[in-house]
Amino acid sequence: MPIYMDRHDIPEEITAVHVAQMHREDLKIEHLYGCKGMTYWCDEKRRTAFCLIQAPNKKAIQDMHNHAHGEVPHRIIEVEASIVESFLGRIEDPEKSQKTELNIINDRLLGP
Repeated sequence: MPIYMDRHDIPEEITAVHVAQMHREDLKIEHLYGCKGMTYWCDEKRRTAFCLIQAPNKKAIQDMHNHAHGEVPHRIIEVEASIVESFLGRIEDPEKSQKTELNIINDRLLGP
């Protein structure tokens, strides 16, 4: 099944905590759309979030996000897992770094 990365431009009021909550909501219903949410990245400083999702097609990702929380991605591209891992260091959610219910990920992505 193809792997896709989607990009969300997030407004100022959305934090890494909000993005973690949205990721959790995606995981609850992903099976309804034939998707598997592999991981996500949030960069609060740059106001972006990315999701890495195994899915049958782009529409399944849009429908899943819309159902889970209404935040539909601005762009979706098909990617190779090995290339994503070589650039961003992982293709799965990292272990929880805090003892919280959410696995909050606020990564500084490539660039200054």
